[in-house]
Amino acid sequence: MALKYLRDNLKSLTWVLWGVVAVFIMLIFFEWGGVNDRRAAGREVAATVGDEEITMQEFRQAYQNLENRYRQTFGEQFNRDMAKQFNLPVQALDQLIDRRILLMEAEKVGLRATDSEVRDAILSYPVFQDESGNFIGGERYEELLRANRTSTDQFEDEIREGVLIDKLNTVLAQTAYVSDAEVEEGYREQAEQAKIRFVQLPASQMTGESAATAEDLEAYFADHQIDYELPEQRVAEYLMVDTVKLRREIEIPEEEIAAYYEANPDEYSREEQVRARHILLRITPARPEAQAEQELTDVRRRVEAGEDFAALARELSEDESNSERGGNLGYFGRGKMVKAFEDAAFGASAGDLIGPVKTDFGFHLIEVQDHRAGGLQPLDQVRGAVRARLVSERVEEIGETKVRDIAQRLATAEPSEEDQLQVLADEEGLELQTTEPFGVGDTVTGVGRAPDFAPAAFELEVGGVSEPLKLPRGWAILRLAEVKPPRLPELAEVENQVRKAVEQQNQKKAAVRRLEELSTAVAAGGSFEELSAELGVEIQESNEFGRYGTITGLGSNARVVDQALSLEAGQWGKPVESSLGAVLFEVLDRKTFDPELFEQEKEATRANQESERLNRLLASLIELRRRDLTPKYDAGVLATFGIEQPPA
Repeated sequence: MALKYLRDNLKSLTWVLWGVVAVFIMLIFFEWGGVNDRRAAGREVAATVGDEEITMQEFRQAYQNLENRYRQTFGEQFNRDMAKQFNLPVQALDQLIDRRILLMEAEKVGLRATDSEVRDAILSYPVFQDESGNFIGGERYEELLRANRTSTDQFEDEIREGVLIDKLNTVLAQTAYVSDAEVEEGYREQAEQAKIRFVQLPASQMTGESAATAEDLEAYFADHQIDYELPEQRVAEYLMVDTVKLRREIEIPEEEIAAYYEANPDEYSREEQVRARHILLRITPARPEAQAEQELTDVRRRVEAGEDFAALARELSEDESNSERGGNLGYFGRGKMVKAFEDAAFGASAGDLIGPVKTDFGFHLIEVQDHRAGGLQPLDQVRGAVRARLVSERVEEIGETKVRDIAQRLATAEPSEEDQLQVLADEEGLELQTTEPFGVGDTVTGVGRAPDFAPAAFELEVGGVSEPLKLPRGWAILRLAEVKPPRLPELAEVENQVRKAVEQQNQKKAAVRRLEELSTAVAAGGSFEELSAELGVEIQESNEFGRYGTITGLGSNARVVDQALSLEAGQWGKPVESSLGAVLFEVLDRKTFDPELFEQEKEATRANQESERLNRLLASLIELRRRDLTPKYDAGVLATFGIEQPPA
């Protein structure tokens, strides 16, 4: 819900940035019950920006203010989970950091806030004006500040900072001027819109025309070789202690199995469980309670007369979650079902038919199929599970011990002309294996999904040996054998990928040809509906889109956009390729550039574009200064909210 709200209302949430720029001094003043001097007592630091500190008091106030805004936006839906989802602590710290950066930038360029500017800013707030719009007077002004637990010096310092940021904003705005040509271009992008209906023929329907010859592959590869550039790859040798093989060699004495079972009864205890199936008839206005109960009583008689319970459940049960499974609920313990249902099921024996039983869902007919007693399972029933547990522990212990012993012996071996890793492999009866070339993020053939293997290889120099690594099949040590630098491959190395690309290209071209054939029939008097039926695809209707917009059902397709914006309503475009195949469309509606309306809205358009440009400039400035100043967040603050340290 929260993320959807942000997506749907992104433009209305510009206060997140402008809250930093405009500072909202009075909102802060009245929501927080006063501002406190960050230079006052209580110097706990929540974050640092270069040499500047942001105090805990500032953070608490900013966080409370931000939480209040979200609470006003979401109402009763706002809760702690939503606050964590939106990362409010980091948002609050980031706003304070960004504000401090802007103040430092204002000072850096020599901006100052005069006493008269501060006075004018204070006098502009209605709270300090009487009914006639005049200043309420010094005495009343100070009373208001004292009532909100702040002094005039503290408050006026905050106002002075707000004036400074406004001045910086004004200076930056002077660089955000938008020319007449840019205004018109931007207006055209918004004004020129099209809406289409279209059919899309999937390339997958054209598999009969996808064959790629050797000449096709060579021509395509010559034009696209750079697309197949291979990143740096590495080749490694490794020896592995295979725990799968070890497992076959390990025997666990019966006394150890019994001892583990006796020492860990909780692992082999189970709750009391019932396996049952049911038929549910709901109580509705059309079927009152008495009628529902009677109907289910009749169903019970049919079961008792020999009809199949599962077949009746599939036919009659109104529990959509399991009616297709013959009403089967599987095994369940206490606390999993509503109380009336649970009491009936657990009070019966295997084979019992119970009901009608009334719950909030309606009336149930229950057939108990099995009833397992709770408590410690006999050793005979769990002996296999205990043995498997002990074998797994023993295998891991032996495997890790062996590979670490090999690593230690390798590290302390005297220099020799012999390959020490091969020598140790031979001594331990292990095979020294060699990988195919792999990249840093690849799954290595023969090794499997071992997230540490490839990165370990990329940290080594040629000949270097890794620490022991845990693999899906055991423990290993690897040695880097070769580094293959980034390179353009030969066709043979990537032939499968090239063939697939050529076949997809051929299928799309075939789809375009097919649409061209059918569009000729439409032009001769046929209908779009007939064309759609001929292809076996649905006619789709797009949203309104502009020059750089996306099209519902097609995504970004510049060729469709260019055509649509050059046609009038009722005209057809030429078939073109799409991401899935080929598309043929008809323009349903067109909105065009109106010079007279543009002149009326020209300055408003310019103001919006300048505002957007200023926003981007501010964001870029803050990002640049953040890199220079490397803000740091107090770990204690973040730990309090259970979040990780954000990146600098």
